[in-house]
Amino acid sequence: MLCAMKRWLYLIFTMACGARQPGATGGPAERYRGPVIDIHAHLFTAEELASSAPAGTPAGVEGLRALDDQAGVTRSALIVMARRGDLAATRAQNDHVIAEAAHSGGRFFAVASVHPLDGAGALDELTRLAAAGVRIIKLHPNTQQFDVGAPEVEAVAARAGELGLVLLFDGYSPFDANETGKFLLLAVKQPRARIIIAHIGGPRFHEMALFAMVKVFPYYHNNVWFDLSATSHLFAGSPYEAELRWLARQLGTDRILFGSDFPVDRPAHAVDDVARLGFTAAEQRQIFHDNAEALLR
Repeated sequence: MLCAMKRWLYLIFTMACGARQPGATGGPAERYRGPVIDIHAHLFTAEELASSAPAGTPAGVEGLRALDDQAGVTRSALIVMARRGDLAATRAQNDHVIAEAAHSGGRFFAVASVHPLDGAGALDELTRLAAAGVRIIKLHPNTQQFDVGAPEVEAVAARAGELGLVLLFDGYSPFDANETGKFLLLAVKQPRARIIIAHIGGPRFHEMALFAMVKVFPYYHNNVWFDLSATSHLFAGSPYEAELRWLARQLGTDRILFGSDFPVDRPAHAVDDVARLGFTAAEQRQIFHDNAEALLR
């Protein structure tokens, strides 16, 4: 017990020291002006936009392209979401987003989806998607109504690890207080899986410090990334801004990704929010471009 307490005290001490690194206090920083990759933007129909986005949000790929041009976004995700129990509809939706990405000449990349509770059908679809060149799969515990700790989710993570696919999970549930621990257990049990926790935990972003603390242990393979979508919009300019910046540095800015969460937010606004968080120009380059490029490659 004493040894365990000393280990935790050591972890707390080293994390606190890390927060005092030179240039870690935030404030005005040189703004990154290079290419931007948006890892988190949705492809919605006009009907979906009418019910879930601010008035005037443009529909379709060309509308998003125009907004990206204004924001300096050079590559963007096109995310779709699978519904449970209709594998034919899931395949058709995935084929549609793959075609849209292909027609964009590399400007957009498909983020396809499966429903974990579709069992073997979901695993077969992952195999088909990997063969089609998809790199990222979207999973949403709230919208798709599944538990991150379910064995079907672990089966999806295992297959994704085998195929080299990245799993982009929505990362905040107001309905499951234990979800952060379930993400950690999934990452530990499936070390080949690469997991993105979207929104860096949302209003409970401080819980993501768990992943910074376990980096020193051999059972954790540092196979989790975090996107700032929506959360940077909520906390930029707030009393929590310094905490969010500190957390990102503890996790490692090589594990932080930019996302707009379009159409919930617009790309230019999301870029400004992240730029205001006080990261150095080098850190911004990682967040806005280099980390996503490495994952997509």
